[in-house]
Amino acid sequence: MNRSLTDRLAWLTELERLEGDVFVALPSGRSARMFGGEAAARALAAAQATVSADRAVHVAQASYLRPGNPSAPLWLRVARLRDGRAFSQRRVDVEQEGKLIFTAMFSFHAGAAAFEHHDPMPVVPAPGELGGVEGWSEAAAVWPQWLLGDPSVELRPVPSGADPAGTRALWYRAAGPVPDDPAIHACRWLYASDLTLVASIRLPHERGSRKTWLMTSLNHTVWFHRPFRVDDWHLVVQRSSRACDGRGLASGKVFTRGGELVSSLAQEGLASPIPSVYK
Repeated sequence: MNRSLTDRLAWLTELERLEGDVFVALPSGRSARMFGGEAAARALAAAQATVSADRAVHVAQASYLRPGNPSAPLWLRVARLRDGRAFSQRRVDVEQEGKLIFTAMFSFHAGAAAFEHHDPMPVVPAPGELGGVEGWSEAAAVWPQWLLGDPSVELRPVPSGADPAGTRALWYRAAGPVPDDPAIHACRWLYASDLTLVASIRLPHERGSRKTWLMTSLNHTVWFHRPFRVDDWHLVVQRSSRACDGRGLASGKVFTRGGELVSSLAQEGLASPIPSVYK
């Protein structure tokens, strides 16, 4: 796909409605293996197409069932589970080549007035004071090569000395302006939420540029506390509380530059040794 930088990820929300609540999405063809956030974002876009505009997604709970094929179309089937006075629930199944590869539950809320609190944002350098991933020695061990060269996202890793022990923080924003539609920003964040979180599980065991473990997403939950713009800088703070039996759990918090907590994340990943031929 030949796209300008400002609409590099526009395909995430481009769906064709076939009949009822069945949609099809063209393949991205971005790499040898489909990125999990791609299926998640497209599933959310399909769910949003069946919910009234006054309801915003507040939680996505996803399960990755099979590796996706970036060269095959995705078939998305939406089940309308509930439409109440304030909440709507949808299940979206994503299929490729006749096999179910991904399923997710989405809940939408009309919003209400009540008390409010949130955790404070840690004190870290501002994104303008930091360099990109190009000069970060741990980048190759943490993120896949395609992400390091992806012009659709901007990343500013916080030096590990500025983080609490066992925690990794980075500034993130989408490159180029994103349309003024909260539903599109939610899809773009669900895509981005799968970029770095699962890799933080191996951080306590891999320092430096050598990667010895491959992390594969098993399930993923994202809470949207309040709508926010993905083309503004946000601090993503992530850590892994546990790894055992070949699996690990990571959690994350997302703050605006003003310090408001706008999203929380949790993800479980499978650890597999990388064959020595690829190290």
